[in-house]
Amino acid sequence: MVEIIQISDLHYGSEFREDCFENIISYIKETHPDLVVCTGDLVHRGRINEFKNIVQYINRIKDITRFMAVPGNHDVKSSGLVFFEKIIGPRRSRLILEEKNALIVGICSARDDLAEGRIGDEQLDWLGRQFNRNLEDRVIALHHHLIPIPMSGQKFTTVRDAGEILEFTNLFEIDLVLMGHRHVPHAYTISWKNSSSTTFLYSGTSTSNKIRANDAPSFNHIFLSEGNLEVYIVNSVNLKKNLLLERKEHHTEFIRPRKTRIEHLLASEVWDE
Repeated sequence: MVEIIQISDLHYGSEFREDCFENIISYIKETHPDLVVCTGDLVHRGRINEFKNIVQYINRIKDITRFMAVPGNHDVKSSGLVFFEKIIGPRRSRLILEEKNALIVGICSARDDLAEGRIGDEQLDWLGRQFNRNLEDRVIALHHHLIPIPMSGQKFTTVRDAGEILEFTNLFEIDLVLMGHRHVPHAYTISWKNSSSTTFLYSGTSTSNKIRANDAPSFNHIFLSEGNLEVYIVNSVNLKKNLLLERKEHHTEFIRPRKTRIEHLLASEVWDE
């Protein structure tokens, strides 16, 4: 079993909450996962001083366990990708956990000063070459969402070539795709004809007040083992943990953390005749 903590959308430089990050570091110390993955927007404006400040927290995580980060659209503002790679790490990376029979690959969906994401043919080709190892648990991490999320607003900021990545997850039997960007924790699971399943998991903002859907700042605690998956949403303020998703033998139970938009509409008196 591989144990992952996913943090995302830290937004150092705008509504950043140091207390939340301190709580996350305490939680990581207590649980000691195999890996912490940050799915983008570590900083808010892509400025070098923001990266220099946030990396002090990141280094404390690295003192405990492995760490991987992918760039978000805020990280690459005003050529911020240069500072991301200089201070945080490469824009894309691969981590093999031989002892856990797991492979995690991070890719860059962000483009300079653009809100929407794109992978592109070159990176898609590179991504395919990373999964040349026959490891059981396969994970991809990126910033932008591949499927729109309910209760996150309707701004068009998905990945432009999302269809190619969705097809990729089928062809390469990817177990889990980690994303951030819209600050709403959510999950979808697609079961493919080859009897494999892919869960698309989104994280809320972990250390900022830039929340949506009336959620608290949060992060995800993930347990993945040979296709079986458990995901917990952890409140960054009080560290309370709630089950979001359980997938066993290709059967998924999704615990919705909030009402959907359609449920609110159907319950509204505005539409009554």
